Amino acid sequence: MKRAIPRDFRRPFESSRKRRVWAVSIVCGFSTLAFAAYAASGWTTPVALSKPIPPTFYVTSPVVAVNSAGAQAAAWVNEDNYLLLQVAAQDAGGSWTKAQTLTPPSGVNAADPSVAIGPAGNAVAIWNTSSSQGLVIQASTRQAHGTWSAAATITSPALSSTLPRVAMDGNGNAVGVWVQGPSAGSEIVAADLPASGSWTTPVALSASGTGTTNPTLAVNTLGDAIVGWQTSNGQILTAERKAGIWSAPITIAGAAFRQNSPHVALNNRGDAAIAWTGRGTALVATRAAGGMWSAPLTISKQSLGTSARVALDDSGNSVMIFQLVQYSGNGYIYPVEGVARPSGGSWGTPSAISGNDYAGSPNLVATPAGSFVAAWVDDNTYTMRAAIRPAGQGVFGTLAVLGSATPDAFLAAAAGHTAATWIGAGPAVQVSDASTP
Repeated sequence: MKRAIPRDFRRPFESSRKRRVWAVSIVCGFSTLAFAAYAASGWTTPVALSKPIPPTFYVTSPVVAVNSAGAQAAAWVNEDNYLLLQVAAQDAGGSWTKAQTLTPPSGVNAADPSVAIGPAGNAVAIWNTSSSQGLVIQASTRQAHGTWSAAATITSPALSSTLPRVAMDGNGNAVGVWVQGPSAGSEIVAADLPASGSWTTPVALSASGTGTTNPTLAVNTLGDAIVGWQTSNGQILTAERKAGIWSAPITIAGAAFRQNSPHVALNNRGDAAIAWTGRGTALVATRAAGGMWSAPLTISKQSLGTSARVALDDSGNSVMIFQLVQYSGNGYIYPVEGVARPSGGSWGTPSAISGNDYAGSPNLVATPAGSFVAAWVDDNTYTMRAAIRPAGQGVFGTLAVLGSATPDAFLAAAAGHTAATWIGAGPAVQVSDASTP
């Protein structure tokens, strides 16, 4: 069987810029600055989780999750003729395990992994797999200090399921969402994985036949959840779960050309936010716990598509980031800008938090106590960069260079910890973490 690579297996929030060829000379030439920067920033020395596989030397879609004890779980796709789903884990205070491959060496291609880890260290990985039988969602679990289970298929090939996301509550119960059905009539569905049980029957969150995509998921410690998505005509919608009951879909923004890539946030007291992009715009809406959603607010009229991210701390303070499209000298640059909103207040004025670089794959997380962390890949120097806004502070601190990178990065946060993963030299999946109260 000839290998069939999915048309689009990259994470939906990646930069739309064409993927560059890895430049070893740039990576080596920048290594001294990179290591000096992370040592001063409090980020740990990067650990390589994967090994390059010849002759393709291709890795994509790294994701990581971290809990308040510092335990972590990661997943990614590594190519060896077929696209393999690989995972690794680090128990609190321990070392990273060796990479474990969860898909067979031939016949299927994995894509779009997502991982979550609970307070006790139990973890779950979820992804979609394509084969001659169709597209299915698969999952694997791991107990603390254990090994990953064999991959379990949790959907039927006839349902054509893609783009899974997973998150956990404070008791280690997982929620998974994905897109199910053909593109013209696709639905957003959700299923639960109790900490000591099996996946429940999926339930539809979106209206039938609306053509949905790009699901985004957030779950708080109480088990409340919010899912956001877009429709084929550019509507932005959400559904929320409280006390185990999902709401009907809520329209956040009406249909609009190029309106896409929503990103949701939910804190432990129930405040929520959603950011998305339009045609050259970055937009946001917020909801206080128990309240109604605000009208969409345009934060920028000069932003790059798919780049808006939002995060909330437990006091209700929020931060949003996006890539600015800016002309400079001989061409355009795409720096990351950030804007904040104090609890109960109004959004401020955006300001730059990166240099004048091409800041691909921007990501943003918050800890419950109020540390906000932004990260991106500088696509000019091929480096992974991060900036931390400590709890109680109003601005992001000194820029840190974590290591050499290609445009594919991800962040995760928990109380006291933030973890970053990206594709570094090799290419291989790299991971680093920082103490973030």
